[in-house]
Amino acid sequence: MLSNGHATCLRMPGRLAHRSLGTAPRTQLLSNNAALRSISTTTCASVSRRSVTSTRTSASTFAPTLRTAPLRRTLTTSAPRSSQKPFSFLTAYAFQGKPRHSEDVTQEGDSSFSAAADESEASASGAAEDGAKRGQIGFPADSEIGRWRDELLRGGEAGEDSLMCTSMGSAGDVAIGVADGVGGWTENGIDPSLFSQALMFYASKAAASAPTDGNGAPNRILAEAFEHVLKEPLVVAGSATACILTMDASNGTLHSANLGDSGFVILRQGTGKHGVFHASPPQQLGFNTPLQLAKLPKEWIQEGSISNTPKDAAAWECTLQHGDLIIVGTDGLFDNVDAKIEIPQFAKFIKEKHHASYAARHAGADKPTDSLQEDREFVQVLATNLVEYAKICQNSTTKQSPFEREAARYGIHFPGGKIDDVAIVCCLVIER
Repeated sequence: MLSNGHATCLRMPGRLAHRSLGTAPRTQLLSNNAALRSISTTTCASVSRRSVTSTRTSASTFAPTLRTAPLRRTLTTSAPRSSQKPFSFLTAYAFQGKPRHSEDVTQEGDSSFSAAADESEASASGAAEDGAKRGQIGFPADSEIGRWRDELLRGGEAGEDSLMCTSMGSAGDVAIGVADGVGGWTENGIDPSLFSQALMFYASKAAASAPTDGNGAPNRILAEAFEHVLKEPLVVAGSATACILTMDASNGTLHSANLGDSGFVILRQGTGKHGVFHASPPQQLGFNTPLQLAKLPKEWIQEGSISNTPKDAAAWECTLQHGDLIIVGTDGLFDNVDAKIEIPQFAKFIKEKHHASYAARHAGADKPTDSLQEDREFVQVLATNLVEYAKICQNSTTKQSPFEREAARYGIHFPGGKIDDVAIVCCLVIER
């Protein structure tokens, strides 16, 4: 990261400069009732979002709206099965870029995007039918990284965020991750999405070619990707946070490497107060100043410049279980949706609603319903709607956000959500 001098890249959003100092009010975690009523439970690839200029409806307490049916024991409908491959991973991703121009703010009908990933290939198999018409930022469409990005996003736009979801060899292992380009670089004429897109592109290549002898750990994938970014001529400068997870299909082992304020949460029924098995803590040097990988031209390096390396990433591992749900996201999610309360409640709500919808759609069918297909749909529906909910929370000034609480710790009054790009990858663990 850079210092506060010539080329600062600290995250200090424009809205913050217009907020008065003080103590944030201690309000409850709230949700938009109308938003929950409009949540989709089908496999549509996109859901319309409210314009950031739309009138906000009143909020109501979050938890009571979720108890629409008895809670299921796990977030999967599939029962554990036995085979030579004990685990498979059902993955899907969704994303939405924040408005960058005045016409984006007033435009109606913008959509967030999601795509399912096949459990064996972990490659995108879904696409948004009606994409955002805004110009794509980042790498040119005719470049290798640009083609990879466009195939991944399928007409959508993730802004300064990027993501990956790829298989690791033929054993069913999977690597997923997100990166968030630090937006402060725009003040120096640098496109922040170049760094994040390059980092995830090279991370996906490193993961796909990783050996099966344990050398495909996420910290090694991140290190290899970062080395390529430093050599990438189209990335003149930039920085990004990053979070990469790998999952072993043979034994269910998850490894993670997290640098900055992107992160992940693992939901497991029966653990913790809300079924949260683990939530990765953010790595920050101060308020809104995360650790980050950086590429700094020599003439821009100053005393106090901050430039982290993959060795600074926090490593963590665990053994997964059948029904575990993993959600990886950039800070556009975690700054606006509480990881330990809202996300598990939201996931249960979506599971219950989708299960009822799936059963109704297949009522009277000659063949019994396919629980694995239901789970595949659920993961995609969850990713899509979680992005939608995060965007609604960003535009609220009445619901207390995690970012608001963090700002209050530093004596800053910042009511409501923080508008930002959002990128999410969801993964449901199935014991086969």
